[in-house]
Amino acid sequence: MLYNKYLKKNHKCPFCHLIKKELIRQNNYGILTLARAPYTKDHLLIVPKKHVLKLNKLSKKQKEALESLIYYGLKKLHKKYKNVTILYREGNKKEVGKSVNHVHYHLIPNLQIGAIDQNKANQRKFLSEEEYIKKISEFKKKLGM
Repeated sequence: MLYNKYLKKNHKCPFCHLIKKELIRQNNYGILTLARAPYTKDHLLIVPKKHVLKLNKLSKKQKEALESLIYYGLKKLHKKYKNVTILYREGNKKEVGKSVNHVHYHLIPNLQIGAIDQNKANQRKFLSEEEYIKKISEFKKKLGM
């Protein structure tokens, strides 16, 4: 399914409904997972467990916990990739045109600046549950997690 079609059909926050087998790593305040509509191979997401629209609504402990997951993800990705782009998203999707109303970070290997728009984001494939779980398992195995 194309990501833009998924977004039109889905009316719940996809980050608030992750299940255990979708998680690569977690701590008390955040989750590291593989992007379900990736820009590139091995595209990771870091999301707070608390549903918030803006980073400044999180406590210092929550932000530090997210940061530790960012560094963990970067460390793992740098074993395979020379370059990783960190992209931060916040705000209301109706106001700024983003796809999910939940603060999140992207760790995207080998992405050239500006390539997100050039990559025709609406043409990204949204992985089925089976494809998604399989890719997470392969990713964990590949990077020794």
